[in-house]
Amino acid sequence: MTISKEVRRAIGFGVLITLGAIVLAVVPVIAWLAMDPVTTRSDTLLRAILLPLLIAPICSFFILRADMRSRDLARENHRLAYLDELTGLPNRRAFFDGVREMRSRASGSGRRFFCALADVDDFKSVNDRWGHDVGDIVLRDLAETLNTHAPSDCLIARLGGEEFAIAGIFASEVEAIRAFRRLVAIVAASPVYTREGDLPVTISLGYCEGARPSEISTLLSRADKALYAAKHAGKNRALGFSRPYIAIDSGAPLLTRRAG
Repeated sequence: MTISKEVRRAIGFGVLITLGAIVLAVVPVIAWLAMDPVTTRSDTLLRAILLPLLIAPICSFFILRADMRSRDLARENHRLAYLDELTGLPNRRAFFDGVREMRSRASGSGRRFFCALADVDDFKSVNDRWGHDVGDIVLRDLAETLNTHAPSDCLIARLGGEEFAIAGIFASEVEAIRAFRRLVAIVAASPVYTREGDLPVTISLGYCEGARPSEISTLLSRADKALYAAKHAGKNRALGFSRPYIAIDSGAPLLTRRAG
């Protein structure tokens, strides 16, 4: 049987308290006996050992219980602060913190950092037709699919609603494009099982490179523009950010061209 880390820590903590109590009890008694031996040395030492053995476990219990409650509370606060309750993915705050760390790693390794936004296509119609319970199932299933099939050096987060953020470090732009397109294809090939049957789900994805020093909000804004272009281009696809974006009108396709 494997003993958990918390149990080993509790046992070790209790042993230390017991030994400490014994030492604190025995040392003064020995000094006292040396000055005034009113009783036999063995009886006095025995009482000095037995008393801490009775008191230390009780003290250990209350101290450890308070410590474990404090740790549980800290874990729960961290979960509420950094994890999305519905999907279990990192939330916006955790994504921003993770992106800062990933960008610093990318700049030091010579590899390239990319940021992407993915949005469930026609998600409102899913909620309207099947209900919000089914919508939640779609989001949880999509979160699992993205988290399972994203490259190992990627961070997947839910920003809110049906919008997910992806950040990753790649060897090249080609590798990043392939990874994002692969995610879109996997989602399209993985219908969500519901009580009404298999529900086909697709996503649109927009991505941008974040090599230059830019605010994370700026990167997300660029990825959002690329996502908007993917939606207007027919959905179920991944498109990269290129500027300037020129919208002819709200009903026409979104045209893009690269500067220079």
